[in-house]
This record gives sequence, C-alpha cells and structure tokens, in this order.
Amino acid sequence: MHEASLVQGLLDMALKAVEEHNAAHPDNRALRIQEITCELGLIACVEAQTLTACFELFAEGTLAEDATLTLNTAPLACRCENCGHAFSLTQRRFVCPACGSENIHFSGGHGLTLQSLRVESEETDHA
Repeated sequence: MHEASLVQGLLDMALKAVEEHNAAHPDNRALRIQEITCELGLIACVEAQTLTACFELFAEGTLAEDATLTLNTAPLACRCENCGHAFSLTQRRFVCPACGSENIHFSGGHGLTLQSLRVESEETDHA
C-alpha cells in the first residue's frame, strides 16, 4: 500500500513546516494543524479514501490529529495527436473534446503536492 508511505512523507513535511514556524516565531506558535490541502494528480494511482484513512491513522498523537485532509484533483494538460487541440482533463476520460480521438499525449499527473496548511495558533487561540 503506497498510500501509507505517501501519507508518512506528507505528514513529515507538514510537521516539519510547523516546527520551523514555531522556531522562527516563538511568540506566535502553531498549536495544531487544522487542515492540510494537497493537489493530487489525475493519474496518481492513489485511492483518495485510502489516503484519507491512512492520514487519520498516522496523524494520531501528532499536531495533525483530527486535522482535515483536503485533496484537490489537478487538471491534466493534454494535446490531441490527431487534431492538435490542447486541453485539460479533470476526469479520467481520455478523449479529445474537439475530435473524439483517443490518441492524446500528456505528461505528469502522477504527483501529490502539499499546497497549504491551516493551523491553530496561540494568537487565534487567545482572540
């Protein structure tokens, strides 16, 4: 299950970012992570439900416990090899919208990218 290793890496990055923030801003420390937002490639071969379940399990006992994992699907840039039409796919339907050809070219679409963290800080906690 490669979702587990992806989640561990994602969680490590998020916790390191909070640690670095807290070291640089001791007067406004992040108390916990509320939300992690990621972009998931359209053809990443990752099951979103499994990724979320792994995240919940791995986050237990960390600053990310009870945080929300938000996954946004990244559009996949494509070009039709038959008619030359450039387009983006947002669903796994690999057909040119201009001519209906399945002869399309694309690259990328496999990644999982950490986009943002939303944290609860001491400053917001006392407001």
